[in-house]
Amino acid sequence: MEPISIAAVGVIVAATAYAFVRKALLSLVYAVAILAVYALQVISAPFGFVVASPIATELGLFTGPGVSTSAYAWLTFEFVHGSVTHVLLNLFGLILISPTFEERIGSLRWAILFFVGGAFGALVFVLVHASQPVLLVGASAGVLAAFGAYGRLYPRDRVTLFLPLPGMPALPVIQIVVLFLALEMVLGVVLSDGIAWEAHAGALAFGFATAPTVMRLPLPGRRSPRLRALAGLRDLAATPDLARILDEAEHADLPETREAWIEKFVSTARCPRCGGPLRARFGRLTSDCGWRRPL
Repeated sequence: MEPISIAAVGVIVAATAYAFVRKALLSLVYAVAILAVYALQVISAPFGFVVASPIATELGLFTGPGVSTSAYAWLTFEFVHGSVTHVLLNLFGLILISPTFEERIGSLRWAILFFVGGAFGALVFVLVHASQPVLLVGASAGVLAAFGAYGRLYPRDRVTLFLPLPGMPALPVIQIVVLFLALEMVLGVVLSDGIAWEAHAGALAFGFATAPTVMRLPLPGRRSPRLRALAGLRDLAATPDLARILDEAEHADLPETREAWIEKFVSTARCPRCGGPLRARFGRLTSDCGWRRPL
């Protein structure tokens, strides 16, 4: 491996260690690492052609007939990029959107989605293009794996970009994901950057499908709570809207999502005795008239 590539690997390792030692958000630290790696690519690129840098050929995922790639390239390819536009677009996903999700699920879970989801997307791309030599680089697959999980876990969540712009409204998660995909498509067409659509689709599907499993992993620092039972709420669903909310809660396969629906149900339901509002306190439903029930 060339010394410049060793330096790039050192940047990635140092960034990861810093994030976990200082308890910083991986998405933000990796954004800085990607910029540093790209700077090394520019320095080592012949005639400014960054994909010809030793970093791209040694840390990128280069496969095809008669071509072998190192095992670590399935992880490091996400830190290598092919153009300034490529870097800026992925930084958009890492800096403006990913931190909000990472703060909710924790850095270890986010890292699993980013690396394993990115590798899965890369595998889909490699299988589709198995008959030709290909070089795959960029963090898009890992970012989209995290986006897919975000949409699965918090489908109705409205979020503001991590670095909010003046007057920027909170947007549903699904709109942010679609916006990111559309922006990639437009820039790819206008600026003629190659886009690995197969890797993006595979990573997005991976994140969406595996999000509940990743949330239940017994990782240090967090215990996944059990799903709260809903039998005691069924008779309070006196309207079609309440019945719909309760159905959504029953279909929620994550404790956080179910709790959000229960909270909405309690805020909408009425006391069966006096018709007044209900409150959830200390594991019980209560009303001003004295009615109460374990929750």
